[in-house]
Amino acid sequence: MTAHPLQSLAAYSQCVAEVLDRPPVRRSTVAVWSVSPYTGIAEGEVWFSSGFRLRLREELDFEARLITSYGYEV
Repeated sequence: MTAHPLQSLAAYSQCVAEVLDRPPVRRSTVAVWSVSPYTGIAEGEVWFSSGFRLRLREELDFEARLITSYGYEV
């Protein structure tokens, strides 16, 4: 995993892919994309083998290395 996953779109995308490539995750539709050179969105759903489903949306600021807005629903 990268030193700071919010340093760039590529780094955050890699971090998300690594987190979702674990045995408890059965399926995922999470996507990360760029809105501008300095911002991005992560959004989708994750289904776990335990039966839980996580829905998420994050607004990302790569320049400030912050998740500026988020919502999670289980």
